[in-house]
Amino acid sequence: MRKYFSVRAAMLAILALTVAGALVVELSLTHDDTAVPGLEGVEPMPDASEPVTFRFFVRDPGTAPSKDNPVLQKIAELTGVTVEFEFLVGDLDRKIGMMIAGEDYPDAIFAENSRLIDAGAFIPLEELLPDYPNLYEHYRGYENKTTAPDGHMYTMDLYSVWKSFGPAFEETGAGFYIQKAVLEEAGYVIPHTLDEYFALIDGYLERHPQIDGNETVGFEILSDGWRDFCLRNAPQHLMGAGNDGDVYVDPVTWEASWYQTTDTAKNYYKKLNEEYHKGAIKAETFTQNYEEYISLISTGAVLGFFDQWWNFEQAEEALRAEGKYERTYVAVPITNEGVRDAYLDTRENKITGSNGIGITKSCKDPERLLAFLNWLMQPQVQDYLQWGVEGEDYLELEGGGRVFTQEGREKYSDQERKRDQTGYVLWYYTPKMEGLYEDGTPCGPNDSEEEFRAGLSEYDKKFLGAYGFEYPTQFLSEPVVRPEYYPVWAMIMEEGSPAKVAQYKMQALCSQYYSRLVICREEEFDSLWEEFLSAFEAAGLQPYLDEVNRQIQGIMHKKE
Repeated sequence: MRKYFSVRAAMLAILALTVAGALVVELSLTHDDTAVPGLEGVEPMPDASEPVTFRFFVRDPGTAPSKDNPVLQKIAELTGVTVEFEFLVGDLDRKIGMMIAGEDYPDAIFAENSRLIDAGAFIPLEELLPDYPNLYEHYRGYENKTTAPDGHMYTMDLYSVWKSFGPAFEETGAGFYIQKAVLEEAGYVIPHTLDEYFALIDGYLERHPQIDGNETVGFEILSDGWRDFCLRNAPQHLMGAGNDGDVYVDPVTWEASWYQTTDTAKNYYKKLNEEYHKGAIKAETFTQNYEEYISLISTGAVLGFFDQWWNFEQAEEALRAEGKYERTYVAVPITNEGVRDAYLDTRENKITGSNGIGITKSCKDPERLLAFLNWLMQPQVQDYLQWGVEGEDYLELEGGGRVFTQEGREKYSDQERKRDQTGYVLWYYTPKMEGLYEDGTPCGPNDSEEEFRAGLSEYDKKFLGAYGFEYPTQFLSEPVVRPEYYPVWAMIMEEGSPAKVAQYKMQALCSQYYSRLVICREEEFDSLWEEFLSAFEAAGLQPYLDEVNRQIQGIMHKKE
């Protein structure tokens, strides 16, 4: 900020000093603003006086932060950079297709990367990152995951780039989730099989046909666009596998095979068919879009679903904000009988290399954008985005721990306030620090054991205490160390290649038949299943399986 004295003010100052007998005139054309609370000592970017706006497209539906967001305003003052978020409206595949066809790209994209890479939408980053030390250090050592088949790095992973980490408190991945109230009313049991899981849901549904004036729904199945993994992927987990995506990989031979046509898959969809005819599943679950799905869960009237936690996180936040803690969810260890569940990952080797943001060839100033992302990766800036201001939003504890103040916790637990009053959205959709800093201090609230305990509601304390658990992850088996190739879904395959075409055909075929299998008449199930097997066999899907096996064997043999 510049402050100029008027001629009149200068003359008055001279006159005053002359009268005092000491003609000392010190005119300052500028003055320093007081330091931004929470960012004391952080140097502004050199070109902060030259404002620029970068457009980011992200694959998720949502609402952009308010232009009055105080945190983002302070970031803009210190960097000169404003990020304008464009959230998904409608179908992601169609949106990406339109971008590619018209070569109309924003400055950066977080979406379905393989199509964009094949279309030449992203600029290579491997020769640029060494000039940005915070980013370079962040991704150093992950080259095996971030390098595309053509030898270039096109995207920067946004999640799970941990350097150090503590225990996982809550399951953040795939699982069969069930409402806590269902388990509480059943006497705090833990179901392990599908039959046990649905017996709990069916019993609660019969006793509680309505919840808070809304019709109770036993089990939801999201089938909207790329999120139809909620419909398609459960059988691999029932078989004791992790989240590989579209194949089952033998843990001994590392050979990939189809799980979609196994007896496990048949039994799973037959069970869903039974639940549909009992009334636990509604036919409209297959026509709901993502926003409608989240809205329904947010009512507290849905008893269970198969999903990944990050996919329904905002619905849980809404329930907590209303004090409906008994209507929130916990993942339970559902598998085939006698099979150890493998839902939890250790955090080693977690980065996928395909879940990141890319800078497009249309970016107006890639170097300025990289410099901005590099600036954000300073620990103090990361703290400001995640925690807020020390003493106001959070407190430092002896031993390196951190907890929110009551005001900070209320702000971060309210979806609208978190979006419009904190730096959460900017943090979430840019490269970030997660886990623990080198000194053991938690990078963010989700990494803090002290904040996890402090933020527990009285209901959740009682709920976990009834099981003798400290964390919800204790419902599941110990985390699994995943192999070097993992996960298959992150493998890059050339768009238009026989393997990629086969993958798309397989996914579409499964989505089409699985939804039909759930709602068909019970006496038609077996014949429809045989029809599905015939269609699957005739679809020419082997190229995908062959390519997956080629990549797995190449990675695992190279490691040996």
